[in-house]
Amino acid sequence: MPLTLIVTGMHRSGTSLTASFLQAAGISLGDNLLGSDRFNVKGYFEDVDFLELQRGILQQCCRYGKQGWADWGWTETEDFDRDILSNYIPQALELIKNRNDKNLPWGWKDPRTSLLLDFWQELLPEAKYLLVYRFPWDVSDSVLRINHPNFVQNPDYAMKAWVFYNSHVLEFYRRYADRCLLFNINSFLENPDRLVELLQNKLGIKLTAWENKTEFQKIYDKNLFTQLEWNHPAVLLLAKLAPQYLSLLADLDKYADMPSSFAFPSEENTEFNSEKLVMQLYYQVVATRLQLQELAQKQGEKENLQLRIDSLESEIAAMKTSKIWKLHQKISKFKSMI
Repeated sequence: MPLTLIVTGMHRSGTSLTASFLQAAGISLGDNLLGSDRFNVKGYFEDVDFLELQRGILQQCCRYGKQGWADWGWTETEDFDRDILSNYIPQALELIKNRNDKNLPWGWKDPRTSLLLDFWQELLPEAKYLLVYRFPWDVSDSVLRINHPNFVQNPDYAMKAWVFYNSHVLEFYRRYADRCLLFNINSFLENPDRLVELLQNKLGIKLTAWENKTEFQKIYDKNLFTQLEWNHPAVLLLAKLAPQYLSLLADLDKYADMPSSFAFPSEENTEFNSEKLVMQLYYQVVATRLQLQELAQKQGEKENLQLRIDSLESEIAAMKTSKIWKLHQKISKFKSMI
């Protein structure tokens, strides 16, 4: 059976970046990939067939009418009905057969797989996994930048989903560590060669095309992958008021093949001024809002300019079909002959 490599982790955690790395290194993650958009300008690298299957599964597993985000398989009650998963086995087996018939290494990337790891483990007992995690505040920051009304109105959803997803990821890794790589995306970006070594030495996967790193360098844009400073007021408040997030992060780092380098300063060395931190956050919200307004204004100016260009092009096209223009062209041609 050909190698199957599965990439997953919480949404906005760097799974697309990891998939782009694999693609650049010579491992196919599908022929029909989800295209890019303004939220992921470099592309999602998601096999549409697996994406549509898993999206449908997660929506059915969530209890109808519960608040949350069923597309991610997360609701406020965190009910997840696994009894219906057997209904999807025939579709999943058909996808597996189609990929295996090519007799080439293959795989897929989809964050939703984080909640379906045991489902795929039963169908693909020899599969290997890349499990990606990112700092919870960076995931939340990235989700909020999408500006979707559901997350704008419920800004805590992303953080809670981060716990839900990464708890599943960590539990799976602890049972199948021999066939998984668990790594922090920031550590990977600092040292991608280390992941290449782990793939070869732990999972027995040699990336023959990795010697040429230029393709990955074209895809990775550090300006598109932001990271909050560890003394950012959001991080400090989170550590003080919701320590469960740092506790899960510490557990992930404990077991990870490539842990993060996060080290929160000890409480005695950290001055916690809640009023100051709240106002700093408020200032950053205002500053971000002004930046968004400026970007919207520039986008409007760009659209108006494009409309003017389109109008001028239409006018030129109309002129070229006129009798005067044709006569002018004939006169010019005649002059050039004499």
